[in-house]
Amino acid sequence: MKPMRLAVLTSVAFTVVVAAACSEERAITTEPIGARGFGQNLIKSQSNLPRGRAIFPTSPIASANPAADSIIVELGGLDSLSGGNYVVWVGNDSATKFVRATGTLTVLRTDTTLNAQGDPVFTTTSASLGTVNQFSTGGSNRLMRFATTRAAIGMTNADSANLVLVSVETGTAGATPGTRRPLWARRSQSAAVGGRITGGLRFGNYNSRLASEYVFATSTAANAAFGPAAFSASTLIIPRGRIEVRGAIYTVNDSNYYRPPVGYYYEAWTIRTDTLGRFIDTVSLGHKATPFPGRLSFFDADTQITDPQYMFGTPSPVIFASQHRVSSDSIPAAVVNGTPWREFAWTYVTLQNKLSPAGRMGANVVMLVNNPSSISFR
Repeated sequence: MKPMRLAVLTSVAFTVVVAAACSEERAITTEPIGARGFGQNLIKSQSNLPRGRAIFPTSPIASANPAADSIIVELGGLDSLSGGNYVVWVGNDSATKFVRATGTLTVLRTDTTLNAQGDPVFTTTSASLGTVNQFSTGGSNRLMRFATTRAAIGMTNADSANLVLVSVETGTAGATPGTRRPLWARRSQSAAVGGRITGGLRFGNYNSRLASEYVFATSTAANAAFGPAAFSASTLIIPRGRIEVRGAIYTVNDSNYYRPPVGYYYEAWTIRTDTLGRFIDTVSLGHKATPFPGRLSFFDADTQITDPQYMFGTPSPVIFASQHRVSSDSIPAAVVNGTPWREFAWTYVTLQNKLSPAGRMGANVVMLVNNPSSISFR
């Protein structure tokens, strides 16, 4: 009888072990203690990158009527700035001469609401901000149209309007653009569109030498009126990554990112929504950093090699491995009804302007994912 009793007890013990292994207290067999982990792959998004088009005068030099030689710059995907301004410059191809432009700024704003059926309703309004020589306006739902003429900016008949450049200035603009030159278009890289010379803007770091410029994304200009259909932008690189949530810990593990243009950095966010899918709160998941154990910030990767083990390549370095990691223990807003990260339905990785307000998600989404219900409604 004793051997049989031992066998019965052994069987009961084995059943208890199996039951424990299947309980919610375990994540994986090699991690027997802790909450269960859930994750989802990120997908590339490039719908709201800095972008636009430049419309040049038909002739590179002044006509008999220079007041009619209009120069137009249309922009989208710009974040609003709290510590600087966008400035438009007109110059020659070799960038040996620049003229700071003064012109009329028009802002096209599109707002989205939900009707009684829960369907989105889009409302577009246009507002003129008058004559300006700089502006800090931006936002994911705004397009800007800056219009001027050769005569208005004082370009002589001999000066060639072969280059349009948008810089970001932190103080009073000087005689030439500062070091942050994120958007530009050359006449030599433009084409006749609708009877005008039109070129899609490049986004990155401008350089007078083509071989030395850094292009993060390129805009395509269309023969369409000023509006969302007038231009779009794309970037060639394909980042990849995955989010993971385990108890209080929220991580984004990703790789293969272009170096940010000068004046930009990467930050990740998770977004809480209501039952209709409307955004009601955002929580930062931190700046992009090197993987554990180093955890060195990539905030200054726009001008520095943060860690040559994780950021390398030519002609411009690529971030090959990175991570964002936070704990809800230090973020009261991340805990809903006692559960960490409940109702947080989205994860975004954005390209942030260093002169935009800190702690606010910007307009430029590079990667995103709709979090699975195992995270948002657990």
